[in-house]
This record gives sequence, C-alpha cells and structure tokens, in this order.
Amino acid sequence: MAWADIIERRADPAVVTDAQMLAKINSSGLPWRVRDKSTGIEMLLVPPGEFVMGMSPGDMLAMDDERPAHQVAISKPFYLGRTEVTQGQWITVMGYNPSYFQEANYKIENSPEAQAKVVELMNTGLTREEAQKQAGIGSVVRTEASTWPMETVTPDELEPFLIFAGLRLPTEAEWEYACRAGVREPRYGEIDDIAWYTGNSERTSHPVGTKLPNALGFYDMIGNVWEWVSDWYSADYYAECGKGATDPTGPAPTQFRVARGGSWDHVEKNCRASYRQNHFMPDPRITDFGFRVARNP
Repeated sequence: MAWADIIERRADPAVVTDAQMLAKINSSGLPWRVRDKSTGIEMLLVPPGEFVMGMSPGDMLAMDDERPAHQVAISKPFYLGRTEVTQGQWITVMGYNPSYFQEANYKIENSPEAQAKVVELMNTGLTREEAQKQAGIGSVVRTEASTWPMETVTPDELEPFLIFAGLRLPTEAEWEYACRAGVREPRYGEIDDIAWYTGNSERTSHPVGTKLPNALGFYDMIGNVWEWVSDWYSADYYAECGKGATDPTGPAPTQFRVARGGSWDHVEKNCRASYRQNHFMPDPRITDFGFRVARNP
C-alpha cells in the first residue's frame, strides 16, 4: 500500500473477537492492520456490513435524537484509527500542541511531604526542575506525549492535519458501526473496564489504549475524549432515515456538529454507543474533544 505499511495481513482472532467481522475482514483481500506512513497512526480494517443505528433495545437513557433505531448499510470497507489521535501524532504533522492536558504527561514520584516542599520552592520563583533538585528528590518522570489523546481542537482546526495526511473523519454511521462491532447493547463492555468517564477519570484524560478494546480491536470508542465525526447535526435526521439508509453522511450543514463516544468529563449515561453530542459551531476549544481518523482503502 502506497500510503501505509502493512503490520498484519490477516486479522488476529484474539483481537477481532466477533466471528462474522473476522470472516469478512479476512475475505476482503485487504490487509487488516496497517500504519499510516505520514502520521504513524495504526489503523484497522472495518469490513462492510449492516447494523441497527440509534437507540439500543431497552435503553431507557436514550434521547429523542437517538430515535428511531434504523437499519444502516455500510457498503464499503474502510480503515479506522485503532485509538484516538494522540498528541505525539499531531505534533509530528503540525509541529505544535494546543492540548490542555500536556501537564498530565508529567508525573512526580515522591512523598506528599516532598511534593509540598516542591510547591513551596516553586512559589519562590524556581522552576519545577530546580525546586525538585533543591528539595533533593528525583527528577520529573515523563510519560510519552505520544500516548495521550489530542484534545482542545475544533473540526476546522483538524482540516490541515487531515489534508496533509490524506485522512478524514469517519461519518457518524461509520463511527457507530465500528464502535458497536456487532453489539446491540448501549456499550461493548462494562463501563469501568472500557472507558474513562467521571466515575474513574479523576478529571483528566488518560493515555490511549489503557482500557479494554471492543470486538474489532478499537480502544476508547467509549470515554476518554469525545470524537468529532464528519456529520452535521439535526435532531430530526434519524426520522428521515427511518426506513433504512446506505452510507449516510448526515444532513445538510447546520449550526451544529456531531461528536461521539463520551469523555473523561461526562457521566455514565452519556457514554453510550448511540449517544449524540452536538455543539454549536464555531465553538470555543473544549478540553475533552478529540478525534479519530478514517481512510478509504
């Protein structure tokens, strides 16, 4: 593939645990697991198929804009980022980092007493490193920025990144199809096992891929940061698709854009496969909004 390095041609059944999806991937003739050459983003193949989009059966938390549930056909295979785009991947292309949680990449290993001493010294004008050295404790232990999700970006700000890399945002239908991975329930697992949300996030984003993946091998489809999709938002759009749709791309442009998946800053009821978050555009940067990329083969 001209745009990607092939990591694995055939899907690993230990990763793709949905048997029908596994068979479709391996019969597609396309490599399953690839790495985009321009960004280093690992991507997995999503096979074509049909699913029920919108409200899950018996989901009492479903909002009006998640109804009616309707049949959707995804007619063509596509590649999707295995994780949310990370700060490191963004920096590789864009050369700067507007993320709010950059400080979350720094962890100090010391006692509460030592931390208090460092704060005291920093209040005298010393940098964190100088204060740590004077306090006689270990240096900053830095986790790789490449593991933290990119956030605090709007869809308009994403365009240069996407254009440079030849990537795109998934449609809302593609996103939900890949998120559900054959599951009709509101989530593909127990929320604490699969997602960072208000119940466990400690009010911050977390490194990608640290919770359990879904049946297609994708991490953080629920929780961590909201993921922008390409669709504009209309509360009535699902009613227009009530008789079924093939490769829907959303309504004509409105004042609102759609994001999916929930985040570290949202409660459990908003972290569901069918929940639709809409935001007025243009919008200020929001610290729990990131993105995941897609590409046609």
